[in-house]
Amino acid sequence: MKAVILAGGRGERLRPITDTRPKPLVPILARPVMDYCLALLAHHGVDEAVVTTHYLAHQIRRYYGESAFGVRLSYTVEDTPLGTAGGVKKVADFLAGEDVFIVMSGDALCDFDLSRAAAFHKEKDADVTIILSSVKTPLEYGVVLSDTMERIFAFSEKPDWSETFSDQVNTGVYLLSPRVLERVPDDTPFDFAHDLFPLLLQEGYSLFGYKDDGYWCDIGKIPSLYRCSRDLLQGKAQSFAPLRGSVQPGSDGKAPVFIAHEASVESGASVQDYSVLSPGVKVKKGSRVTASIVLDNARLEEGSVADGAILCEDSVLGENAVVRPGSVIGAQSRLDKGAGTDRGQILPVQSHLVAQRAFEEEGFLFTEEGAAVGDAPGLSDEQADRLGGAFARTFAGEVLVMWDENKKSSAGHALYFAAGVMRGGQNALLLGEGNRELLSFASHKYRLPGVYVSDGGNKGLYFVFARDGIPLTRREVLQLSRLAEQPSDADVKGSLLRRGDITEAYVEALAKEMGDGAGVAVAFRGPRAKLVSRAAEKAGFSVYSEKRDHIFQLEVYPQSLKLYFDGEHLGATEKIRLFLIEEAICAGQRNFVLPRFAPAFFSEHIRSRGGSVETVSLGHTSFPEKAARENAAKQRFLFDTSFLAARLLRTISAMNPQKLCERLRAAPEIYVSELFYYPSEENKAKLLGFADTLFEESEKVRLDPGFFGIRIVSEAFSFEAALDHAFETRGKLNEIEKNIRGSNNESPHPSPLERKHPAPAKTDD
Repeated sequence: MKAVILAGGRGERLRPITDTRPKPLVPILARPVMDYCLALLAHHGVDEAVVTTHYLAHQIRRYYGESAFGVRLSYTVEDTPLGTAGGVKKVADFLAGEDVFIVMSGDALCDFDLSRAAAFHKEKDADVTIILSSVKTPLEYGVVLSDTMERIFAFSEKPDWSETFSDQVNTGVYLLSPRVLERVPDDTPFDFAHDLFPLLLQEGYSLFGYKDDGYWCDIGKIPSLYRCSRDLLQGKAQSFAPLRGSVQPGSDGKAPVFIAHEASVESGASVQDYSVLSPGVKVKKGSRVTASIVLDNARLEEGSVADGAILCEDSVLGENAVVRPGSVIGAQSRLDKGAGTDRGQILPVQSHLVAQRAFEEEGFLFTEEGAAVGDAPGLSDEQADRLGGAFARTFAGEVLVMWDENKKSSAGHALYFAAGVMRGGQNALLLGEGNRELLSFASHKYRLPGVYVSDGGNKGLYFVFARDGIPLTRREVLQLSRLAEQPSDADVKGSLLRRGDITEAYVEALAKEMGDGAGVAVAFRGPRAKLVSRAAEKAGFSVYSEKRDHIFQLEVYPQSLKLYFDGEHLGATEKIRLFLIEEAICAGQRNFVLPRFAPAFFSEHIRSRGGSVETVSLGHTSFPEKAARENAAKQRFLFDTSFLAARLLRTISAMNPQKLCERLRAAPEIYVSELFYYPSEENKAKLLGFADTLFEESEKVRLDPGFFGIRIVSEAFSFEAALDHAFETRGKLNEIEKNIRGSNNESPHPSPLERKHPAPAKTDD
């Protein structure tokens, strides 16, 4: 019997692990997940398989070669993804002459009895047999409904609880008769579950469900990677691939851990709680690995800690560095001595985390990460009080104060700032909890300056906005810094006021932007979905909290937006924004105000259509942009994700769904990658002087100098091209700085740095 292994997935939800490897090569207990798939096939007599590939296809072919586990292998590369069924149709010649063949995903781990499933398939004389698995919460999977004879009569893709009538889900493991491929169009994206199987049911083909009680885990997200590793360590899954290490009790004598043969753990180090150490890993004395997955050749120096985290290959934790729960450290990254991540922090490939230090150290600075004094972002409560006083003396009238809705401790920091405002002689108007976009809206609506307060641990993080809802200019920042150095009257002069209607005003503005929803059905998900869905209800849309068939679904995040229709991904933030810009042009709009670092494709497109472009900085700037700042508030969809969703809903309600889907499919995807480069303070100005020599006109790469470093922004029509241009630029900056250091006879400086930026690169699935 032959098999087809589907191995083309990019694995966006597993980034940054999949930034350097395709999803089937993601390791489970020091073996690629596809190893377990191949070993299972070999155990059940499959001796030949074809592997369908797309993303980083060369890595899969180089790793496995012509055979693995006794299975002869051949490969096909899809330049454009064809979907699960479309990819199998492409290799139909390979399957010629077979009575039945197996299709499996190369990125899922299971121990199904394929021999019994094949016997079941022949006994039922089935055209299609789907191996089913019972799960507790089937909402993320395709539920399969079958009768008492195991014949399938319906599918329900990712249902909500009201539509869930079974716990049996489609595992993506199929036994198929070759004749069903005749119903798959050539060279066309086509999916088994979404397209082919419903078509076969409609046309009377025989589809059966084989219920297997074996283990199955889809390695689709970071949590499933942890869960699968733990299940293997606990013996819940059977593996037919030999272990490349040993399972042994943890250092605390409790839960088991896996330590590869080539890994080393020094005396005095601790490895515990289902941790996994891959080949070449070194754990020095005094360091601790708890509930963590450490990939090839990573190193933990003395006193370092990995707690509930993933360290990708060749990463290094310096002495006493700490990686906190939920964090993922990209390949070839380094945390310097004493450095630490926040909870859940994701560091991209080749990151370098150090103690942050601003380039200027006088007074209060408003950096990319909040107000700072000296070495790191964040202000003590005493400093926040002084900042509030300086704010009051700079701006006449009330000062808006809002704090982070996701960090309750931010309210305490906000009150210290408000006390300073009152001591400075002004009223502090408390708006309650929210987010930065909401405060920006409030500042413009009430024509008042505002401060958004978050929590940086034992310090407050302060982000400041002018009366137009745009961050303060550099001139205003310097004025605040000087005033904060001066003593203020300790007597309270202002008042503490509360105003709780800003959220409703924001919702009303969103609803107005949406126009008439006319009962159009839309589903919403994501951390920013609550406000947008409330506005959609006001605008007359039919709102759902879970995906449903034949309707649009919006996933709304702080800095990104994703759109789906009937499960099909139609586009993400920048593609949607460019699409809506074109819609605005068609409606007669000619003048646009773009954020200064919006993709250059936007301004090029606007000008090619006869429009004009102004730019506004969403950070502190010395550029003269008064008119642009004022006009920006009238085009909030260009920088506020919730308003982007609102503008998109207006288009959805006004356009035929089929036509809208066709136009979005035809629109170009725009991928933006951001890296950081951190030169030494003394070299920064010289380095920027060479910036105009770095790029060819055709390259969409720009530099955004900040207080802590230089942000490299690269854009392209493909993810790989955007990332390549960004890394190439960072390499050029590094070479230039080396030459500068050489001419100054300076001592070597640490490698370039890269950190997670609040506006992440594309993560579309």
